[in-house]
Amino acid sequence: MPHDSAVAVLPAPVPGPPPRPRVPRPERWVMENGLRVVAIQKRGIPQIVLRLVIPAGGAADPKEHPGTASLVAHLLTEGTLSMTADELNARLDLLGASVHASSGHDWAEVEAVLLTDTMDEGIALMAEVATRPSFPEQETERVRAESLDALVAREDEPANVADDRTSLEVFGPDHPYGRPSFGTAAGIATVPREALAAFHAARYKPRGSFLVAAGDFDPAELRARLDAAFAEWTGEVERVPYPAGPPVPANAGKTVVVPWDDAAQSEIRIAGAGLDRRSPDWLVGSVANYVLGGSTITGRLGANLREDKGWTYGVRSSFHAGQAIGGWGTDTAVDVEVTAAAVEEMIGELRRMATEPVPDDEMRRAKDAMVLSLPRVFETPGGIASRFVTMEAFGLPDDYWERYPDAVEAVTADDVLRISRQVFAPERVVRVIVGGGM
Repeated sequence: MPHDSAVAVLPAPVPGPPPRPRVPRPERWVMENGLRVVAIQKRGIPQIVLRLVIPAGGAADPKEHPGTASLVAHLLTEGTLSMTADELNARLDLLGASVHASSGHDWAEVEAVLLTDTMDEGIALMAEVATRPSFPEQETERVRAESLDALVAREDEPANVADDRTSLEVFGPDHPYGRPSFGTAAGIATVPREALAAFHAARYKPRGSFLVAAGDFDPAELRARLDAAFAEWTGEVERVPYPAGPPVPANAGKTVVVPWDDAAQSEIRIAGAGLDRRSPDWLVGSVANYVLGGSTITGRLGANLREDKGWTYGVRSSFHAGQAIGGWGTDTAVDVEVTAAAVEEMIGELRRMATEPVPDDEMRRAKDAMVLSLPRVFETPGGIASRFVTMEAFGLPDDYWERYPDAVEAVTADDVLRISRQVFAPERVVRVIVGGGM
């Protein structure tokens, strides 16, 4: 372009501070039966998401029947004292609603997604599912058979075998997190139907549970509907005792190989003890983990194994939150021929995190990624409900997400180095390989 003294050259734009999340403030109350309620209004979308969270996960399984909690959760929507599964599903379809139940290690959850106009009956159906399941014999045996088939299919996948073996290596057989939350084939096959009903009667109680509601509703109306729907639900659930997890895996610093005939790839897991979700160090660990493997492309592990070496389609790492201290781990899959080299590179990255301060540019990239992704989480009732379930489950303050950007920004390279030495140091983690090449 010809030179023109009248043309102004504008300076390059300078990025401003990341936008802060607009976190709605909840209303809280405790129902007469002891159920804690957290209600968050989100106008604009005629939808309501309710999540009833009950301390009835796999950690509460009877020792003789691992898998009881999972079966109970699956059977909640398979028939109640007043309607069959078909009748329930027909009614939900007519309302444009859905009710699903699930369980993990710590909690069982019943989630209802409703339209604002049908909140009344939708809440009543949710309460019916959660508090009055009938465990019909035919449906119980069908779900039992499906669960056993799923376990067989799961064991045919090297990735699943690697995940389960890694949990066992990190926590040991006596800790709930060392066992699959969905139980064992023997437990699922032998638990009597009567034991499922007894587990529900003992564990599904309002006092000790909580409900999060997010969406377009009037809080006073929501309160009245919940009072009516859950009026007959009473009782208090005993807390699940968690044993102390090992500070490091029994095989820390070692490699555990699970051979897999004719494996073209090896599943690699490197894992160890994690952090308390309630601790301020959780955010320090989150920054450290993002640098290491929070992104499969920009994290150090991904930049090495995927972008530089071309050995894998993806490698990530993460902390796992739990009512007890959870674990930390990284996972990937590579061709058998490069298994040993890939493990060596991964251990090298862990060692670098535990011995060298993270440079400013990597710290900046990690912090910006963590903060910039937050505002969109609060755009939908489902996203809002999810974040407030986390807050309630771990006793976090109501302004936790508002203070999150400042808390992330306050993390220093020294903080990251301290947590990296605690979590990522090679002598504190176990390597699990399912496949070959070692």
